[in-house]
Order: sequence, then C-alpha cells, then structure tokens
Amino acid sequence: MVPMKSFIKILDQGALAIFLLLAVDTLGVIAAFLLGYFVRNDLIGPAIQPFEVYQKAIPVVLGILVVTFYTFGLYERRHRVTQISELYNLIRAITLVWVLVMAASFLSKYDYSRLLVVLFFGFSLLTINLGRYVLRVVYRFLYKKGIGITRVLIIGAGRPGRQLAEKLKSYETFGYSIVGFIDDHTKHHAEKIMGRTDQLLELLQTHNIQEIFVADPSISHERIMELIHQCEQTPVKFKVVSDLFEIVTGDIDLNELEGLPSLDLRKSRANALFRFFKRGLDVLLSLIGLLVFFPFGVLVALAIRLDSPGGIFFVHERVGKDGKIFRMVKFRTMKATAGANEHAPQNEKDNRITRVGRWLRKTSLDEVPQFWNVLTGEMSMVGPRPEMPFIVAQYTDWQKRRLEVKPGITGLWQILGRKDLPLHENIEYDFYYIKNQSLLLDFVILLKTIAVVLRGKGAY
Repeated sequence: MVPMKSFIKILDQGALAIFLLLAVDTLGVIAAFLLGYFVRNDLIGPAIQPFEVYQKAIPVVLGILVVTFYTFGLYERRHRVTQISELYNLIRAITLVWVLVMAASFLSKYDYSRLLVVLFFGFSLLTINLGRYVLRVVYRFLYKKGIGITRVLIIGAGRPGRQLAEKLKSYETFGYSIVGFIDDHTKHHAEKIMGRTDQLLELLQTHNIQEIFVADPSISHERIMELIHQCEQTPVKFKVVSDLFEIVTGDIDLNELEGLPSLDLRKSRANALFRFFKRGLDVLLSLIGLLVFFPFGVLVALAIRLDSPGGIFFVHERVGKDGKIFRMVKFRTMKATAGANEHAPQNEKDNRITRVGRWLRKTSLDEVPQFWNVLTGEMSMVGPRPEMPFIVAQYTDWQKRRLEVKPGITGLWQILGRKDLPLHENIEYDFYYIKNQSLLLDFVILLKTIAVVLRGKGAY
C-alpha cells in the first residue's frame, strides 16, 4: 500500500493537480447553473424552459470554459500564485466565457433566457472562485503539516541568494522549504551552506531536492548548463533568477518567482503527430521553394560562373540529427581559394567573399539550394543551424543535445541575431527551440525570417 504522505504529495504535481482544478471548476459551473436556474425559474418567474433544455448546454459551456481557462494559464500551478492575481485572471476568463456563451446562444437561434445567462455569469464568479479557494486552503493545510512541500536548494550564498531565501520564507504557506545553499566562494558565510557546485548531484539525492534556484551573478551560463546536464536523470527543476537587482531591492514577488524560466536538458517531448506534420510542411515548402526559384537560380548560377573561377555550388559536410554527417548545398559565395573548414565571415568586408557572393549573402539567396537538403530529409525548414564537424567536435556533453533534432535553414538564431552572434556560442536559442517545438513556433520563425531577410540585417 502506498504511504499516505507519498500519495498526498502527488496532489501538487502534474496531471492530478490539473484534474483537481478541472473537478472544482466543473462543480462550480454546475452549481452556478443550478443556482441561476433556481433564481430565474422559481424566485423571479414566470417559469422558463424545462431544465433538461439547459442541461444539454452544460457540456458545451464546460468545453468553452476549459479552453478559455487553459488559454489564460489557469490550469498551471495556480495555487502558488497570490489569490488576488488568480481572482483577476478568473474574472477576465469567466467574462470571456460569458461573452462566448452569449454568442453561442445567439448563433443557436434558440430563445434561451438572457437573464439566466447573466445569473450564470454572476454565480460562476462566486462558485468557481469558492471551489479554487477551498482547494487552496487544502493545499496550505497539507503544507503546514509538511506534506507536499517543495524542497529548495539555492546556488549562491551571497546577498542575492540570501535575499531570495528571505523572500521564499515569506511564502512558506505556498509550500516552499529552504533546505540550504551551495556556493563555490569561501568568502560567503551564510547559514546552511551545504557544499560546492561539484557536490550538487550528491546533495540532490541525499536531501530530496525538488527545485534549484540559481542566484549567483558570478556563475557563467556554461557552468549552469553543465550542472543541469549532470542532473538530467533527476526530476529536479532549475530556475534562474535573471534580474538579481529585484531580489536585492525586495521588489520581486511570488508571481515573478513562479514565472522564472525552468531549464532542463531532457529529451524533447515532440510527439509522433508533430513530427509527421512538421515533415509534411518541410516537404511542401521545399518543393515550392525549388520550383519557384528554379528559373532565377539559373541566372544566379550564370552570374557565379562569370564572376569568379570555381564551382557554382558550395558543398560542405555538416553535422545533422544524432550526429550524422551530411553534405549541405549552397550557392558558392566565397573565392575558390578560401579554406573549406574556416569560420564563416563575421563582417561584409571579408575579402574571401566574391562580388556576386556578397549580394547573395545579403539577400540570403545563397541558401536556396538547401531546399534540396530539406526535401531529402537531412534538414528541416526550422531548426538549429547546421554546424561544421570541427566545431561540433569541441562541444561538451550538454552542447551535443542540440543534435537531437534536424538542423534548419532558419531558426531562432536567424531572427534574433543572425551572424551578429557567433552561432556555436549562442546555442541557448537551439535549446529553447528544442524544448518548445510546435508548428505555431515554426510558422512564427518562418514569418519573422522573411522580415529579417528583407531588412538584410546581420547578413554578410
């Protein structure tokens, strides 16, 4: 039999927490309908349509409410958000639900009681908030008993780390428990310093840590990612406090703490359906690209041939998904004497670039042949930039995680910096994309890429 504490602890985690929110919201909707119908039909009168007529509408209303609440983020860990903040979001969401229900009532062309809809709106504000308040009280009761708490370890025992600890202590009713600090600087003498960062994995296992807050302004991004990689087999969550000034001045609140970016390097959760549609989009767009640019490509090929000696295409080995080597194709933009394994040009005055090549790079037309790599499945339209083998050979273990997906013709590196930023030194963009893959994100990146290409920013 599962111990009671272990069972109750999962109330704060994952699907069960969402289920509880759905349950109290469903009960709130049903209660609001019952109260609204009773007041309209029995107290105000005269009698309206039988309750069975409205009973059929309840599943539709519930569907609208769940989708709306999800859009407003009300099925996240909202019991760790201040009650006023949750109340504000609930009022906004329920108001939108009410508007949508009114619209659905109008489109159905059935004469539902408008007063009943108004009463439902008013009562749902009361019943849904009441249900969530009761759930919040239950959580706080369990936290006070030491059940379901989140055990926190803070990296950094200096002033920012101590200020963060004080802020978290003021929210103990939300389930936070500070286990201690780890710090690589011996000058810090805060209480509960448990060791150094190289002891992190051992401390996590010994003290059952659930969350780690990084509050050391001196720790490098590289070191943070190394620590996360070391802990990838554990369920611990890393949260990086990016604006330490807010902690020092005491201006940061719980909402901001809960909104801090959670970092992990676990494998992407992109499912088979997403991969199927992504591949279909790749095939469609690459075919369109090859067909549309073919006539113009002939002219580009002629211009390259007349401009400088050498081949029309630049074919080079790059590292693809799972470290597989493939031959990437581009229009040649550099002189034939340029070394194959040299770093890409970092400014438009690089004397390795040909005259035609400078224009091709500025317009990004040199990358059109990569549509062929996409069509053959070696690349994708959107993904991490394909790197050269000698650069990948220098990757640390955590950096190799960018090879979990196909490289792309464009990506976040393209729209947020292009070659103004060293691609192999800014792979945090790749990790963000890998962890947040979606067709919507791909569409956004593709649209923004068009704008960036038209401006010619960072292209040389």
